[in-house]
Amino acid sequence: MKVINKVLFAVLTFTFLSAAQAGDSVATLGDGKADCVSKAEMQTIAQHFSQFKEQANADYCYDGSHVSNLISSIMFMRKTTFSKMTPSKDELFTGRFASSWWDYFIGRIDTLEIVDNCPKGVVAYVYGFGLRTMFACPMALTDQFSSLDRSSVFMHEARHIDGYPHVTCSKGPRQGIQGACDNRISDGGSYAVTVETYAQLAKFAEGLHPALKAYSRNAAAIYADEAFETPARVARTENLLLLTSALDFHSYNVRTNSVEKLGKAYAAGHMVRRSQHMVMIPTDKNLKAQYIFARNEGEIPQSPSDLITEYNAQTPTEKANLVDLHIGAQWTARVYKNSIRFACDPKSPATTDLQIPNGQASSNLLYPNGYDRAAMVANLVTTTGEMYDISCAGKTASIKASQLKLDQRYTRMYKADGQVFGLTSTGNLYKLDVGRSAPVVTALDGSIIEIMPQQSFEFFETN
Repeated sequence: MKVINKVLFAVLTFTFLSAAQAGDSVATLGDGKADCVSKAEMQTIAQHFSQFKEQANADYCYDGSHVSNLISSIMFMRKTTFSKMTPSKDELFTGRFASSWWDYFIGRIDTLEIVDNCPKGVVAYVYGFGLRTMFACPMALTDQFSSLDRSSVFMHEARHIDGYPHVTCSKGPRQGIQGACDNRISDGGSYAVTVETYAQLAKFAEGLHPALKAYSRNAAAIYADEAFETPARVARTENLLLLTSALDFHSYNVRTNSVEKLGKAYAAGHMVRRSQHMVMIPTDKNLKAQYIFARNEGEIPQSPSDLITEYNAQTPTEKANLVDLHIGAQWTARVYKNSIRFACDPKSPATTDLQIPNGQASSNLLYPNGYDRAAMVANLVTTTGEMYDISCAGKTASIKASQLKLDQRYTRMYKADGQVFGLTSTGNLYKLDVGRSAPVVTALDGSIIEIMPQQSFEFFETN
């Protein structure tokens, strides 16, 4: 008997995948009788995927089950339409996979199989050597994922059938992770498909909720930046996003010292960076943490991650114990008032709790070197002004006294366009150079409550 060695091609989760179908002000995943697939559509689907024959005898209504979420993703591929598409001047979008996602998918995948157990972080996978079955993992078939995200995953896996394997990342946010990179986007492998599907949705999808377009834009940039040994060429600019006490978002142009008003926030609070995504943790602990967008795009109700799901399930008193949150590519740190909970291994659910040294209490995290998904160190400030390096270097949690010295206290600190900016508790913005502070004068002085770097992309901004 001839034995064929199977090569596993899996897609891993390194972004918080969460979105849904379009609604009005909120992008919601519908349920109930109003959200059904016609009998005719189900019969068309069952002609290719015979496993759905039982569901094809009548209209099929979504019920939140794994099978239901699989069908909703198939329908998203079949029914999403796009305006006239043109390639980008950079490497975000060529259009080579754009004609018909459904035809592309069924041209390579003959069988869909839901599996009960998958390694941590694996969403779906196929085997090489002509086996045309895609295996979907349970985590991909919950409401924390969307039809939009699953469609991108399905397209990614289908590309593997054409003979495009992954490589182990040698650098960057995914360094050392097997199968988490492709060599270059121009090769047109599975991660190129991922970038292109998200970019296509963000730029050209018709009738898609604005929040889902914003989410897709961010996702395209994340994969372009992180999933290739040779980083993809992406034309972008970076400004500093400011949030005021009036809940207004403003973009501060660090080159021209000008401010542009954008949209409104749903609440005051602390914004946490998750690569290109932003998550708001509201000051009002009766409110839930969620994705936030700066240009009035609306909301996506699904949880950005298990960390946020855990947080939102807590009582207001329990929520108040969380001071800050660091989300790197391969580690996270939940900063509580008197301790930090580290998750240092992306392949393990294990966590390590460490107390803040000398009985001190946490105040906030700073990023004087810029928020870097690949960095294994962040800076913690205590309520007394002491500074510590918190780290998962070598997959080992640690808290150590920092060598960083600043000339005043800051509540937030980030880099934008290569320059370091700090925010004080009085709502004033400063620029830092070798630890020395100089005030940044704007019309918003005294009213700024949050800052965060924010990138814009030429492909998405131009008509």
